[in-house]
Amino acid sequence: MTTYIYESPDKGKTVYKREFNNYKKREKIMEMISLFDYLGRKAGPELGLKVATAAGKAGVMTETRKLNHKGWDGNVNLYPKSFLDLYFKGNLNEGTSGKQLLKG
Repeated sequence: MTTYIYESPDKGKTVYKREFNNYKKREKIMEMISLFDYLGRKAGPELGLKVATAAGKAGVMTETRKLNHKGWDGNVNLYPKSFLDLYFKGNLNEGTSGKQLLKG
């Protein structure tokens, strides 16, 4: 039986998996990024709220990061990149109606 270690050297932004006692090979399993990092632009409060609501409904783990950069001083939400891929590519449905969530 193989034992795995999960580690995050950058304090939560990226999570890696590696075999116990094998320090040479590790696999990235999750990357946490902000909407700004994902979209390459400001998301705005309306889209930010929609993404946060969808993440909550889906039970997605989120994090926050303190940011003080070019006019923004406050917290930003971080989401798994895989969740944002699903959300913005229209593969994540809202509720059971089959209605797709708003695309960015």
